[in-house]
Amino acid sequence: MGLPGEAFFRGGNMVRKGLTILVVFCIILVVSSFTLLPWLVTATLQTRLTQKLATNDVQVELASMPTCVLVLGQVDKMHIIAHHAQVGKASLSEVTLEGTHVMADIPAMLTSNQLQIRRANSLELRGIIDAEGMRRAIAGANDKLENVQVDISSERVLVTAQAKIMGKMADIELEGVVRGDYDGIYFDMTRLNIHNARLGTAKLGEMFGNITLAKRDKLPLGLRFDDVQQTDGAIIITAVLPSQAGGDKA
Repeated sequence: MGLPGEAFFRGGNMVRKGLTILVVFCIILVVSSFTLLPWLVTATLQTRLTQKLATNDVQVELASMPTCVLVLGQVDKMHIIAHHAQVGKASLSEVTLEGTHVMADIPAMLTSNQLQIRRANSLELRGIIDAEGMRRAIAGANDKLENVQVDISSERVLVTAQAKIMGKMADIELEGVVRGDYDGIYFDMTRLNIHNARLGTAKLGEMFGNITLAKRDKLPLGLRFDDVQQTDGAIIITAVLPSQAGGDKA
């Protein structure tokens, strides 16, 4: 039979072991809140954007002080860059996302494919559609076109291509402009010339025409189109949160 003091010491050891385990658990929890969980939020956002933009080249940088508030969706600064992205039919050579004081819906992001922003001081997407991106969009929208080439200037988008019409290859030249509104961006044809075709241009014009490049629901994070600018060599699109948008016309 043991002495009463031995039972007391055994009980004390058990308490000390329990306290040690509790302290270790708390340390792990604190370390996780500053390292593992913020990393999980960043990695999940990167995965969701990879899926939404149909590209494997996405880099995400999120910064907050303290770091642990990222788990709550509070992002002081957001910097995201993606290459070779797809938004609808539009192929973008580069996409950048810049945000400040962003509040993200983390539960929706972690448990589903939803990318939702509750609020932000600023959040802007900037995308570049170069000539190759426009070529892919136009060729993809009309499978009758072959050997498509595109030249972009600030005044117009010039497209040259060939198409087999009634068994004969015809040369096609069309011009257009890219415009946008809050709901989408579009290529509007303004001129069409068809050479070596047996039918008239007026009838053949029905085979070609305006193209919807992207609709609003193809944008990530609940953004909407805000501006479209044609420059020499590229088309620049911007998108923002609805609360930041200036008007109905992009």
